[in-house]
Amino acid sequence: MNNLRWKDLIKQAVQEIGPEDNLSKEETLKRYAELIVRECADLAKTSQYTSASSDYYDGFNEALVYASIKIKQHFGVE
Repeated sequence: MNNLRWKDLIKQAVQEIGPEDNLSKEETLKRYAELIVRECADLAKTSQYTSASSDYYDGFNEALVYASIKIKQHFGVE
């Protein structure tokens, strides 16, 4: 990975879980993976064209929303 976003996601996973939860490394990694999946799905969803409107762009935008849903479903993230 060429940017530091993954470090931010690790920090977020640890903060959301909290030290008092005493979760296993497996659970912490699971939460981290879930955050990565959400980030990817959200990126797909928010990459829509907003400056142009046509059947092509409308279809493309619908495909991005569909891709976001399918990414989450594939990894079991709600």
